[in-house]
Amino acid sequence: MITITIQRDQQNLLQRVTIQGHANYDEHGKDIVCAAVSGISIGIINAIEKLIGVQIVSDPSNPGWLDCRLPEDTDEDVRAKVVLLMEAMVVALSDVANEYPQYVQINDLTKG
Repeated sequence: MITITIQRDQQNLLQRVTIQGHANYDEHGKDIVCAAVSGISIGIINAIEKLIGVQIVSDPSNPGWLDCRLPEDTDEDVRAKVVLLMEAMVVALSDVANEYPQYVQINDLTKG
């Protein structure tokens, strides 16, 4: 199963998204659920990095694990743009989780 954890601050603003695991919907190379989650998350991360110039992935070297974290020293205007794109990622990933609940689980956490 793919587990997606969303962490928010006291104002409910998105701070971090972690994605781990494999859907095991189908065999390697045919798993449409893994492909959907990977395509959404990597596409948004690439957009943030190329369009806004902010790197949000802390450890891309671990297979089956993605950690998207907003840098703490990010300017407020830039932060708003990054959060908007990350929220778009959460919406798209939530759609996949709703369509394939036995393969994708989302935990949305709020601090405080």
